[in-house]
Amino acid sequence: MNKKCPICYGEDTYLKNQRMSLHQCNTCDHTFTVIDRVEEETYEEDYYLKAHKNWFANPDFKLFENVYNTAKCILGKEKIRLADVGCGQGAFLKHLQSKFKADAPELNGIDIIKNEHPGIKFESGDFLEMKFDVGYNIITSFMVIEHVIDPHLFINKMVESIPNNGVIVVNTINNGSLIYRVARFLNNLGFPTSHDRLYNHHHLQHYTNKSLKTLLEMEGVEVVKIENHNYQLKAVDVPNGSAFMMSFYKLMVAGMFAVSSVLNLGHHQTLYCKKK
Repeated sequence: MNKKCPICYGEDTYLKNQRMSLHQCNTCDHTFTVIDRVEEETYEEDYYLKAHKNWFANPDFKLFENVYNTAKCILGKEKIRLADVGCGQGAFLKHLQSKFKADAPELNGIDIIKNEHPGIKFESGDFLEMKFDVGYNIITSFMVIEHVIDPHLFINKMVESIPNNGVIVVNTINNGSLIYRVARFLNNLGFPTSHDRLYNHHHLQHYTNKSLKTLLEMEGVEVVKIENHNYQLKAVDVPNGSAFMMSFYKLMVAGMFAVSSVLNLGHHQTLYCKKK
């Protein structure tokens, strides 16, 4: 029996890769992982400090500023009340506070782990279970939605939490990127290492521009802008090995980043949306 697509709810899907439990939707171009709940990754302190230490140790400040400035431009002249959902250790919010100082907007962070920082309001808990008396007018989410079991529930909660004309920014990995395409090609040739790292079970959803746009539009928001881009090379998670192999791996990634920038096939995607 075909698995129902978590994005378009269609049943025109097929098992794409049994080893990695990957299913593909022919309708909206979405790839999704189907595993038992006990296999899903947990998000405690070790997730940030050990499991993905290199990523969290190198925040993408250029991306942070671009996201804020673009969202602010879309919103207009309203006073900003910004919430970052799945804020982790608060790198995005702390950078905005430091960068804009006295002109920094009202900043709020939501995550299951606890955070404290002067001038930023952090809330610990499940975003889906929280209630907000006054809606935020900008909600951002960096590298969260690929982990979510029910993407519609997640986006719907964001939409409910902002007023009309509010802005939602969703950042995630791009399954249509050059790196993913090369990894799938190598996997078909019998070289699965890169493929299996990219489709590791800590990601349940693998979005293309098309499938993420489909999700957002189904939840009633207008997708204003789509950006494909890469991240800092120093934040790349390099597999353990000899110094030569680790350097060679980074060199290969750097080459693909350069080519993908020209082709608009960056490893990450950021979609800017406005509530109608």
